[in-house]
Amino acid sequence: MVINYQSVVDAQGKAGAPTALSAQQIEQMTALVRESIGFSKDRGDSVNLMNAQFLSERNEVAEVPLWKNPQTLDMARSFAWPIGLVLIGAIVLLGLVRPGLKTLAAAAPPQLPGTQLDATLSEALQRPALASPVADALPPPAAPEQARLEGARQMARQNPVAVANIVKTWVNGDEAAAASA
Repeated sequence: MVINYQSVVDAQGKAGAPTALSAQQIEQMTALVRESIGFSKDRGDSVNLMNAQFLSERNEVAEVPLWKNPQTLDMARSFAWPIGLVLIGAIVLLGLVRPGLKTLAAAAPPQLPGTQLDATLSEALQRPALASPVADALPPPAAPEQARLEGARQMARQNPVAVANIVKTWVNGDEAAAASA
């Protein structure tokens, strides 16, 4: 019977070079084998133990970098979707929603009751006044507002359809004017 060399483990837990068994260990193993098989010298039984190193192929695993390790790659794949969705959500929130909310907040300052009407009354007209075709025939009025009012009345009498379209544009906004043109 052949027995393999004894593998020695050092204090750090690493396996060292295999060593041969001592003569005392071989004798103890021989006695153990004789007892276990029912050895009898009268029958002519014999037991021989030999100590030899078995050939073993050691598969030494080379150190794999972290980015090539299959476990690391699997973990990265499993976390890719959740992390990607969080990043896309953050980009949408910070890139689109937040600037839009800032624009809305800056565009519409809070109004106190009555201030919008006051602001509308205090604004000056930005459109130039239209000259009436009969403005030369009329005597000059006392105030410029009165002149504009009289010109609007004359225009309403002469061309009521144009005045109705102007009022309709004011009420409905510029979209209606673009649609009717």
